[in-house]
Amino acid sequence: MSRSVEAAIEWLKTHLHRLLEAARDRGAMLTDKIQQKIQEWIKTLVDEVAHGGVGMQAGLEGVRAALTGKNPVWAAIKGLASGLSTKAKIALLLLLTLGLLLGPVLLVVLLLALLVMAIVAAVRAAAG
Repeated sequence: MSRSVEAAIEWLKTHLHRLLEAARDRGAMLTDKIQQKIQEWIKTLVDEVAHGGVGMQAGLEGVRAALTGKNPVWAAIKGLASGLSTKAKIALLLLLTLGLLLGPVLLVVLLLALLVMAIVAAVRAAAG
């Protein structure tokens, strides 16, 4: 009987070693795949930074300014404007001008609406 127990233990050891080797190989394969994915992501990020869009350029300018102790918001705005095409710059300038011109008008309309609401509330309170 002791011989059959020893044989069973040996069989168990052999299969356990096989399972551990398979798990190790599988883990190494997964590690390689993860490493390849990370390298792809880094390459994509580097390519985006090197040939990046306007948003990426603005973000990088903001980070660069923050690291040098300057205002990151203003640097990001400058980076955004420098990366825009001429048509986009003209459209942005027109939108800003329109906003500056209509801003006071919208403020007056808002104040008038608040005044009317206050008068209506006062009349209701006096009547009720």
